[in-house]
Amino acid sequence: RPLVIGMMPAVDSVPLIVAEAEGYYADEGLEVRLELFRDQSYREAALQADAIDATVTDLVNAIRSWENGADYRVLTSTQGIFSVVTAPGSPVRTRADWPAAPTRLRTGLLENSIIFYVAQRMLEQTGLDPQRLEIIPTTQIPVRLEMLVANRLDAAVLPEPVTRMAVAGGAHEIVRTDEVFDWTPGVLLATGTALREKHEELEALLRAYDRGVDAVNTDPDRYRAVIVGAAGFPPPTTETMRLPRYAHAEPPDPRHIADVASWMIERGLLREAPPYDEIASSLRERADHSSLAIPCAGCN
Repeated sequence: RPLVIGMMPAVDSVPLIVAEAEGYYADEGLEVRLELFRDQSYREAALQADAIDATVTDLVNAIRSWENGADYRVLTSTQGIFSVVTAPGSPVRTRADWPAAPTRLRTGLLENSIIFYVAQRMLEQTGLDPQRLEIIPTTQIPVRLEMLVANRLDAAVLPEPVTRMAVAGGAHEIVRTDEVFDWTPGVLLATGTALREKHEELEALLRAYDRGVDAVNTDPDRYRAVIVGAAGFPPPTTETMRLPRYAHAEPPDPRHIADVASWMIERGLLREAPPYDEIASSLRERADHSSLAIPCAGCN
């Protein structure tokens, strides 16, 4: 029974890609198919239809799905990088310029999304006022990038490696998550059906994931071309994309889930915070199953 894992074109998915490239799934006796989605709505539809067993997503989507009664559980946190960037023609080129910025910066992102959560928290952590962001809804990341580089937006919040493309086009990177956080709210989430019917396969998936983490952390440059091809990144990002320091598979910290839930409640997206065990699943007793399961101390 193959495991079908959804992913978006972002660096969160890299350990899954590397595990496939190195044959770690086969080592575990697994057949895994990685399915790339470029539109979040298609990914969500595939989850709801049980067309995929698990997917790389984020805590806002996981908590919103819980609120809507979906039977999903987060298996592990994932690591990504997001940046606040300003347009080539913007007077805001560094953090020091932020206080003197125009009262409102027309910023490409989606309200009530994980990227908006990340942007607010990044700016707060660095003492910059997030109230200056005037949200210009832009669903498609390529459109957001195009508008930013053409100075049709003052700023945008972008994932890696799209940020590298923006900077190459003259944009200015103001702050990025790995400078101010030791975590990001990306997750790998599985359906209830998969947890019931493919529990052992999911355990094996996480063992292969950990080996992928070790491989890419040891020699990230070795996998750049493989990552770009599998994740559908533009070829010019092969040499320029930043990769985070990946961590072994672990469910999210309860404090992080609580903070995202609190933010959603403040914004009227959620009535009450979910119980931790209705969002995350401790799929395995890691110390009992694999020496590879030792947490990566200090990893982002």
